[in-house]
Amino acid sequence: MTTTALSTARLRRVTLGLALGLVLGFVLYFFSGQREESAFYRGDFPAFYAAAEIVWSGQGDRLYDLNLQREVQNRHWPDFHGDFLIYAYPPFFALLLAPLAALAPLAAKALAAGILLGAFTGALLLARRASPFVRQQFAFVLVYLLSFVPLLIAIVGVQNTALSLLILALVYAADQPDRPWLMGFTAALLLFKPQFGVLFFLFLLARGRTAELLGWALGALLLYLLGTLILGPAWPFTWLQAASQFGTLNFTINGHNMISLAGLAYWGGETLWGNGAAILPWAYLVAGVLLLVSAWYVRGDDRRRVLAPALVLLLSPQTLFYDLAIAVFFLLQGLRPGNRQDLLILAGLWLYGFVALMLRDATSFPLSAPLLLAVLWLHVRRTSLQDST
Repeated sequence: MTTTALSTARLRRVTLGLALGLVLGFVLYFFSGQREESAFYRGDFPAFYAAAEIVWSGQGDRLYDLNLQREVQNRHWPDFHGDFLIYAYPPFFALLLAPLAALAPLAAKALAAGILLGAFTGALLLARRASPFVRQQFAFVLVYLLSFVPLLIAIVGVQNTALSLLILALVYAADQPDRPWLMGFTAALLLFKPQFGVLFFLFLLARGRTAELLGWALGALLLYLLGTLILGPAWPFTWLQAASQFGTLNFTINGHNMISLAGLAYWGGETLWGNGAAILPWAYLVAGVLLLVSAWYVRGDDRRRVLAPALVLLLSPQTLFYDLAIAVFFLLQGLRPGNRQDLLILAGLWLYGFVALMLRDATSFPLSAPLLLAVLWLHVRRTSLQDST
């Protein structure tokens, strides 16, 4: 029996073990008793549901009214006891979410989680076309990523990582000589999360392909027009003010959950000097310089374009640990079928993600940030080896 065949057989057993563990985890969770504040029952969904209801009820002009957001969320989730989760996404995203308000909160959350699961599956099907490893070990990759803690929590808690995954998978699938405008158009859809969409646009800009840039401009214009239906032509200024206020608060709440360079800098400033905000301008400056260098580096060889998503995560003003799944998703596509070293790397990433989750409440250190740095290093190392061959 060849090494590859043996690895395939072992992968099947690992796949079965991960799948059984995933099912067992959910069963034990349900038998442990309902916890209203948990990711399964509440997660981050109240912020999205409140935005959906505000728009659905014809109050879109008050989308960023924090008192209204608080009121809506506490009406549906009384266990908040006056607390709430802030919605700070662009208004066009709230417009797309609005139909969820036609359902009861728990039913709407189940539907949203199902949509995210479908988005993840769609991204994986697109990856299957381009990646021999994903194509040959599709079941393993599916279960591995679903049980990878950041993505699991993102889907169950209704965060948007799977949607970002699908858009990025569409972008790379559309990167064909006969349809450059489509790549740009799909890249513009990433603006639903502006800190990712704008940074990814800079990588397109560095490529300098006119058709891609025109496609991006068309997609951005469409999203802008959708936003005007909620807050009028000047909505970007209204959103920017709301997002800035939320961003400042988010550092204090989620500093230990961030994986970006700015998040690490803020944590370091708070830990060493008790003032993380003072170091943020310097962190943004460094991130900006690195972004320019990265865009130039990626432009130098099309094989390096796979680095862009991980670089966006690192250099974004704010990135939470859920989005680690994006970096791992693109790293995984380049694995060599049957290569034991690659599979051991995957095992290490999976275990680290699990341990980081278990320890994150016991320490203020951003435990997930080293995982992104490790994945990015593996990405760069692999593309460097390809460059030398």
